[in-house]
Amino acid sequence: MIKRCDITCFLWFYGLTLGIQLLGAYFTALSVNEWYPTLEKSPLTPPGAAFGIVWTILYFLMALAACRVFGRIGTISNRPLRWWLIQLLLGFIWCIVFFGQQSMLAGLIIICGTTLAAIVTTVLFWRRDDLAGLLMAPLVLWLTLATHLNLYIYLHN
Repeated sequence: MIKRCDITCFLWFYGLTLGIQLLGAYFTALSVNEWYPTLEKSPLTPPGAAFGIVWTILYFLMALAACRVFGRIGTISNRPLRWWLIQLLLGFIWCIVFFGQQSMLAGLIIICGTTLAAIVTTVLFWRRDDLAGLLMAPLVLWLTLATHLNLYIYLHN
Protein backbone atom coordinates (compact mmCIF):
# COMPACT_ATOMS: atom_id res chain seq x y z
CA MET A 1 0.00 0.00 0.00
CA ILE A 2 1.23 3.48 -0.83
CA LYS A 3 2.05 5.39 2.35
CA ARG A 4 2.58 8.83 0.90
CA CYS A 5 2.60 9.76 -2.78
CA ASP A 6 0.73 13.03 -2.75
CA ILE A 7 0.95 16.04 -5.02
CA THR A 8 3.67 17.68 -2.91
CA CYS A 9 5.84 14.58 -3.15
CA PHE A 10 5.31 14.37 -6.91
CA LEU A 11 6.02 18.07 -7.41
CA TRP A 12 9.27 17.74 -5.45
CA PHE A 13 10.51 14.89 -7.67
CA TYR A 14 9.20 16.52 -10.84
CA GLY A 15 10.81 19.84 -9.90
CA LEU A 16 14.11 18.05 -9.42
CA THR A 17 13.88 16.35 -12.81
CA LEU A 18 12.83 19.58 -14.54
CA GLY A 19 15.73 21.42 -12.91
CA ILE A 20 18.11 18.80 -14.27
CA GLN A 21 16.41 19.02 -17.67
CA LEU A 22 16.84 22.79 -17.80
CA LEU A 23 20.49 22.60 -16.77
CA GLY A 24 21.09 19.88 -19.35
CA ALA A 25 19.37 22.00 -21.99
CA TYR A 26 21.80 24.82 -21.26
CA PHE A 27 24.80 22.61 -22.03
CA THR A 28 23.04 21.06 -25.02
CA ALA A 29 22.40 24.52 -26.46
CA LEU A 30 26.14 25.23 -26.45
CA SER A 31 26.66 23.10 -29.55
CA VAL A 32 23.36 21.67 -30.75
CA ASN A 33 23.06 24.30 -33.50
CA GLU A 34 26.66 24.44 -34.71
CA TRP A 35 28.65 21.30 -33.86
CA TYR A 36 25.95 18.63 -33.70
CA PRO A 37 24.47 19.29 -37.19
CA THR A 38 27.90 18.69 -38.74
CA LEU A 39 28.10 15.14 -37.37
CA GLU A 40 27.29 11.97 -39.30
CA LYS A 41 24.22 10.57 -37.54
CA SER A 42 22.48 7.21 -37.41
CA PRO A 43 19.50 6.65 -39.71
CA LEU A 44 17.58 5.97 -36.47
CA THR A 45 18.11 9.54 -35.24
CA PRO A 46 14.71 11.11 -34.44
CA PRO A 47 13.91 14.65 -35.58
CA GLY A 48 15.47 17.30 -33.33
CA ALA A 49 12.11 18.48 -32.00
CA ALA A 50 11.36 14.99 -30.66
CA PHE A 51 14.14 15.11 -28.06
CA GLY A 52 12.65 17.86 -25.89
CA ILE A 53 9.18 16.33 -26.05
CA VAL A 54 10.37 12.82 -25.23
CA TRP A 55 12.60 13.97 -22.37
CA THR A 56 9.80 16.02 -20.84
CA ILE A 57 7.54 12.96 -20.86
CA LEU A 58 10.33 10.73 -19.52
CA TYR A 59 11.10 13.14 -16.67
CA PHE A 60 7.41 13.18 -15.77
CA LEU A 61 7.32 9.36 -15.69
CA MET A 62 10.58 9.21 -13.72
CA ALA A 63 9.20 11.63 -11.13
CA LEU A 64 5.97 9.68 -10.80
CA ALA A 65 7.90 6.41 -10.41
CA ALA A 66 10.20 7.93 -7.77
CA CYS A 67 7.22 9.35 -5.90
CA ARG A 68 5.57 5.92 -5.83
CA VAL A 69 8.72 4.28 -4.48
CA PHE A 70 9.13 7.04 -1.93
CA GLY A 71 5.52 6.42 -0.90
CA ARG A 72 6.27 2.73 -0.35
CA ILE A 73 9.50 3.25 1.58
CA GLY A 74 8.83 6.58 3.29
CA THR A 75 12.38 7.93 3.01
CA ILE A 76 14.50 9.33 0.24
CA SER A 77 17.59 7.66 1.69
CA ASN A 78 17.13 4.18 0.23
CA ARG A 79 18.85 2.10 -2.42
CA PRO A 80 16.23 2.42 -5.20
CA LEU A 81 16.04 6.21 -4.92
CA ARG A 82 19.84 6.52 -4.70
CA TRP A 83 20.07 4.67 -8.02
CA TRP A 84 17.33 6.91 -9.41
CA LEU A 85 19.38 9.95 -8.46
CA ILE A 86 22.57 8.41 -9.92
CA GLN A 87 20.95 7.80 -13.30
CA LEU A 88 19.46 11.29 -13.26
CA LEU A 89 22.84 12.90 -12.51
CA LEU A 90 24.66 10.75 -15.08
CA GLY A 91 22.19 11.93 -17.72
CA PHE A 92 23.00 15.51 -16.79
CA ILE A 93 26.75 14.84 -16.89
CA TRP A 94 26.30 13.33 -20.36
CA CYS A 95 24.87 16.66 -21.60
CA ILE A 96 27.91 18.49 -20.23
CA VAL A 97 30.41 16.04 -21.72
CA PHE A 98 28.79 15.27 -25.07
CA PHE A 99 27.43 18.70 -25.98
CA GLY A 100 29.37 21.02 -23.69
CA GLN A 101 32.80 19.44 -24.22
CA GLN A 102 31.93 17.79 -27.56
CA SER A 103 33.51 14.54 -26.43
CA MET A 104 31.92 11.65 -28.27
CA LEU A 105 33.95 8.91 -26.53
CA ALA A 106 33.50 10.23 -22.99
CA GLY A 107 29.83 10.77 -23.80
CA LEU A 108 29.56 7.17 -24.94
CA ILE A 109 31.11 5.89 -21.72
CA ILE A 110 28.79 8.04 -19.62
CA ILE A 111 25.64 7.13 -21.53
CA CYS A 112 26.49 3.44 -21.13
CA GLY A 113 26.73 4.05 -17.38
CA THR A 114 23.48 6.02 -17.46
CA THR A 115 21.69 3.21 -19.25
CA LEU A 116 23.04 0.64 -16.80
CA ALA A 117 22.01 2.80 -13.84
CA ALA A 118 18.51 3.23 -15.34
CA ILE A 119 18.22 -0.56 -15.72
CA VAL A 120 19.27 -1.07 -12.09
CA THR A 121 16.81 1.63 -10.99
CA THR A 122 14.00 0.03 -12.99
CA VAL A 123 14.63 -3.40 -11.46
CA LEU A 124 14.83 -1.96 -7.93
CA PHE A 125 11.67 0.07 -8.50
CA TRP A 126 9.88 -2.97 -9.92
CA ARG A 127 10.66 -4.93 -6.74
CA ARG A 128 9.03 -2.19 -4.63
CA ASP A 129 6.14 -1.25 -6.91
CA ASP A 130 5.22 -2.87 -10.25
CA LEU A 131 3.85 0.35 -11.68
CA ALA A 132 6.96 2.31 -10.71
CA GLY A 133 9.10 -0.21 -12.59
CA LEU A 134 6.79 0.00 -15.58
CA LEU A 135 6.98 3.81 -15.54
CA MET A 136 10.79 3.58 -15.79
CA ALA A 137 10.76 1.17 -18.76
CA PRO A 138 10.36 3.89 -21.44
CA LEU A 139 13.49 5.58 -20.08
CA VAL A 140 15.49 2.38 -20.49
CA LEU A 141 14.22 2.02 -24.07
CA TRP A 142 15.05 5.64 -24.90
CA LEU A 143 18.50 5.40 -23.33
CA THR A 144 19.16 2.25 -25.34
CA LEU A 145 18.39 4.21 -28.50
CA ALA A 146 20.46 7.16 -27.27
CA THR A 147 23.40 4.84 -26.58
CA HIS A 148 23.14 3.57 -30.16
CA LEU A 149 23.03 7.14 -31.48
CA ASN A 150 26.10 8.13 -29.44
CA LEU A 151 27.99 4.99 -30.54
CA TYR A 152 27.14 5.67 -34.19
CA ILE A 153 28.36 9.25 -33.89
CA TYR A 154 31.57 8.11 -32.21
CA LEU A 155 32.27 5.47 -34.88
CA HIS A 156 31.42 7.67 -37.89
CA ASN A 157 32.97 11.01 -36.93
